[in-house]
Amino acid sequence: MAFRNWRIGMHIQQDHIAIVALLLERSRWALRRWWRIPLIPGTVRQGIVVDVESLARQLQPWRRELPLQHQACIAFPAARTLQKQLPRPQISLRESEQATWIASAMAQQLEMPASSLCVDYVDARAADGWRVTAAQRLDINALGQLASRLKLKVVGIVPDASALGAFFPWLPVEVQGLAWRDETSWLWATADSWGCCPCSDVPSFPGLVSRVNAGEFRLCTSASLDGQNFDAWSAIHRLQPPLPARGDSFTVALGLALGAGQP
Repeated sequence: MAFRNWRIGMHIQQDHIAIVALLLERSRWALRRWWRIPLIPGTVRQGIVVDVESLARQLQPWRRELPLQHQACIAFPAARTLQKQLPRPQISLRESEQATWIASAMAQQLEMPASSLCVDYVDARAADGWRVTAAQRLDINALGQLASRLKLKVVGIVPDASALGAFFPWLPVEVQGLAWRDETSWLWATADSWGCCPCSDVPSFPGLVSRVNAGEFRLCTSASLDGQNFDAWSAIHRLQPPLPARGDSFTVALGLALGAGQP
């Protein structure tokens, strides 16, 4: 029973991959392993895998450490997506027809073939329509090919910013959103939306909160910010030291692992 179903989050960044493996024990999360794997320059550009074969070779030693039973969720850059609100059409659509209609509508707006897009959608809470996310199929296919070469059991390939939503059960009720930043960009999420923006446009956390304008936010960091911070590792009940020295860089990977088993 030592190797039950590991939930794995993989956050591919410019020069390394942050990976976390969790296990749900008696309704609480336990840390199994974490990895920070340096990448050969040129393997990833702007968060997108450009050399699948090279990355697969670099990850083979890590793959051999995984148990047979696992579920992996992989992030791709929210900056490589487009989000739009689509109103419902005048005609009535069966559920099986919605996906085709939405993909076609997004393709027309973007002036791209529908076959070149991956489209996901949810009901828009504030309007009678859908909140639609589109990504280039080539970006998603590269991650799918990587997972296939590594024989990973992938349950999701999702925008990195959306992974922050997995931490909401651990937030006070008055908090409406979370933010996280790396060297170049901000990621943020609320209960029904998410996004990103360059740090060059918004250099400070208060500036980001003002720009998103969605209520009270917390910044994902272990550093104390007068009660305005949220330590992502606090969602894990059982931690096994040593923990990574740069723990904040694992925030997205933790969110992915927490959400890997969710429908």
